[in-house]
Amino acid sequence: MERLSSGDTVRIREELHEITGHTLAEVRITRVRWPAGLQWVALPLVARLKPTPGRREVPLGEAGLHQTIAHLLRNAFPHADWSHAQDYDVTTGVLREHTPRVPSCLTSDAR
Repeated sequence: MERLSSGDTVRIREELHEITGHTLAEVRITRVRWPAGLQWVALPLVARLKPTPGRREVPLGEAGLHQTIAHLLRNAFPHADWSHAQDYDVTTGVLREHTPRVPSCLTSDAR
């Protein structure tokens, strides 16, 4: 886990708003393999309160926006392990390695 200073958190939040046109809650950065080679994909998310609380994806119309957002966050966190997907909390400035949740039907607690 890495955390930005409060000033950098505000700067990144404002830049992300400028890029997407939305006040984001979280951004996930994932490296994917395309026929043209490895690329970075950004999944920007906004907080949703209704009809149920959670997150909603903000579609990025231009392919270049993925790389712009990934570049912004990779530069802000040069020491992060970018070989794994990373989740950036826009409010707190915290970057964490993304850990997928295992569905309850696949855990030992399932009946």
